[in-house]
Amino acid sequence: MKRLHIFGLGIAAAATLSFSQLHIHELCQGFLPENDMKISVSVQNENGGGLNEAEFNKVLDRIEEVYAPLIAAEGGRLRISRQWNNDTVNASAQRQGSTYIVNMYGGLARHSEITADGFSLVACHEVGHHMGGAPKTGWFSTWASNEGQSDYFAGLQCLRRVWTAEDNARFAETHELDPFLVSKCREAWSTQEEINLCARIGTAGMSVTALFRDLRQETQDPQFNTPDRRRVSRTDNAHPATQCRLDTYFQGGLCTKRFDESLSNNDVARGTCVESDGFTLGTRPRCWYGETP
Repeated sequence: MKRLHIFGLGIAAAATLSFSQLHIHELCQGFLPENDMKISVSVQNENGGGLNEAEFNKVLDRIEEVYAPLIAAEGGRLRISRQWNNDTVNASAQRQGSTYIVNMYGGLARHSEITADGFSLVACHEVGHHMGGAPKTGWFSTWASNEGQSDYFAGLQCLRRVWTAEDNARFAETHELDPFLVSKCREAWSTQEEINLCARIGTAGMSVTALFRDLRQETQDPQFNTPDRRRVSRTDNAHPATQCRLDTYFQGGLCTKRFDESLSNNDVARGTCVESDGFTLGTRPRCWYGETP
């Protein structure tokens, strides 16, 4: 995570800032690595993909409805910066004192691969930088959960809070779901309501994974049944690879911990599924999560 990304400030410029300035105005790298892709308001996707402005705001209204009170209970204030006219294909999180800022850009929402559910996942990832707990990353301070943990938080807690059982059932009835995804959701969960939610989380993960593949100009399609086999010894705070990120959303949806169980800024096990507690499903993928911070 780079604190001063997007505005183009380099290390030399950062060195001129005081500690207090960094503390009150810190910016996360972004949902995506730095990129030059732009999608303006005037662009109409030929295949009908992407969100319109009403859909953009509907997703963010729901995120705000759910998380503004939770952040207020922590003594903070949520501010979602809705930059529909901004053509940037990204999103980011920022902390200014006790204000928890989520920057959402129209360029990302207009990408042809993004669905409303995928956009909800992106917003949840950015909330996750503020609320996702350990492992964290930081230079002078450690307010932000790292990239992998923010991805994990999206499926572990955030999407479970913002989506309703009725909508999840309707989704399952109207979408063709990946058979392997559904089989794993059935292995982890016992009720149809829980299975529907798990499958919807995984499908949202596939939506944004298609965006990663397009941005990185990759030819290989990530799949639920082809997990990233890499194993890091030390936790990687940067953006995971495309397959690794899909694995993380998938595992977040499979973790059977309660979505309202508190997460810790220091204890990586609290509120999550970890192998040391006997979990074989729903654990953070080892392609980014290591045994040491």
